Amino acid sequence: MHSHGIVLRSLRYGDQQVILNVFTETSGTVPFIVRLSRGGKQGMRASVWQPLALVDVIWEPRPRMNFQKPQEVVLWQPWRDLPFQPAKASIVLFLAECLSHALASEQENGALFDFLVSSLQWLDAAEDRYVNFHVVFLLHLSLFLGFMPNAEDWAEGSFFDLQAASFVRARPAYPFYIEPAEAALVQKFLRMDYRTMRAVRLSGAARRRALELIILFYRLHIPEFPEIKSLGVLAEVFG
Repeated sequence: MHSHGIVLRSLRYGDQQVILNVFTETSGTVPFIVRLSRGGKQGMRASVWQPLALVDVIWEPRPRMNFQKPQEVVLWQPWRDLPFQPAKASIVLFLAECLSHALASEQENGALFDFLVSSLQWLDAAEDRYVNFHVVFLLHLSLFLGFMPNAEDWAEGSFFDLQAASFVRARPAYPFYIEPAEAALVQKFLRMDYRTMRAVRLSGAARRRALELIILFYRLHIPEFPEIKSLGVLAEVFG
């Protein structure tokens, strides 16, 4: 089996092995275990293990094994900017943590894979005004995960019901909803792409609030989706 993939998570396992969770183009999320050679010939390039690295993987599928053993894992497309620019690197760290949980059991999904690759390529190439990227990214990702709200249902004064993933006119009876002022911002971002999102200016506090609500939204719709530890890193970088 040969596939392009996106590294969601890497974890050293003992002194000689690395566990990689890779979202592959052909087989969905696949856990690999790679034995490192003492001479550093197999997979010792740090760039291969970076969060959201784009890789080529070759392996012989063994369905009964907990971890697949690849014959080869190499960079498919190296990033120009993502690992080296601190603001972008913090976004990548945050999104990798989100994706590692959101896609843990994801099957083959070519449209999702293309969305992830094209989105990361856009961020890698962006020179400025990308501070809202992760907000738009996570909202649009929910389409591929099956719970994206329909922006057409929004009307002035609507609440956003996080649990039902919909805009509603009446205040929900439970606490998982967003007040109309913030709900209006949700529908605005749902209608935007990475280019047009630049028209929306958020304070650091407003962006943190938006991300906290999106994480809650994901936790309501994805079983065992945890608190995201790297959210605090974003707050430090973007204020």
